[in-house]
Amino acid sequence: MRHAEFLKKAAAKKTLAHAYLFSGNDRAQKEELVRDLLEILGVSSADSVVINPSEETSSFEITISQIRRLAAFLSMTSWNSSHKAVQIQDAHRMNQEAQSAFLKLLEEPRGDTILFLLTEHPDMLFETIRSRAQEFKFYSFSQMQIPGDVTREFQKLQRADLHMRFSYAKNLSDEPECIDDVLRQWISVLRKALHEAARKDSERALPLSRSVRTMQEIQFLLRTTNVNPRLALERALLSL
Repeated sequence: MRHAEFLKKAAAKKTLAHAYLFSGNDRAQKEELVRDLLEILGVSSADSVVINPSEETSSFEITISQIRRLAAFLSMTSWNSSHKAVQIQDAHRMNQEAQSAFLKLLEEPRGDTILFLLTEHPDMLFETIRSRAQEFKFYSFSQMQIPGDVTREFQKLQRADLHMRFSYAKNLSDEPECIDDVLRQWISVLRKALHEAARKDSERALPLSRSVRTMQEIQFLLRTTNVNPRLALERALLSL
């Protein structure tokens, strides 16, 4: 909520930055905040655009052609708003060509344009993109999302030896339709632990952060490539 209040005040004062990176797993909160900011700024639908991963590609990427169309949109004068606004959903799905083209837009900002990049995987973006956007993190740590049995099972895996972890990875890889949901639950458990560790300035925060990052990378690879599920899960469990 602190992020939202800060940014809404900046919008009211017309002091928002050129580009923002909204990371974290709370998609609803990120999208709601973008809508609220555009309403405060008075940006009309004609002067805003939302870019989603293309369904025309097998891996649901954001392509360079989409970024080129975005550049053309930004080159035009606003219709009836003081700003033009761009919201890029799942920004990590920009392929390398698209990220390179998008970087040029960031390097040559227009004063009347505001860019919002929404992603759960900011590490998949070029560092040069991340460094040019102000990042705000939005996480949901609802207990409803993390059933007790999931937490207990995950804690057992953290204490298990390598043989047991690899055996679990093999069994789970035989049920590919369950893998994404299990990884999502593991990431939720790790994020909650990371949130609590960070509040206490715990030494556990850094290794937990690394585990979250590894899990996110593996989830992304499993969703977008033909990586071997068993090997990917073994790597995930080795990160614990």
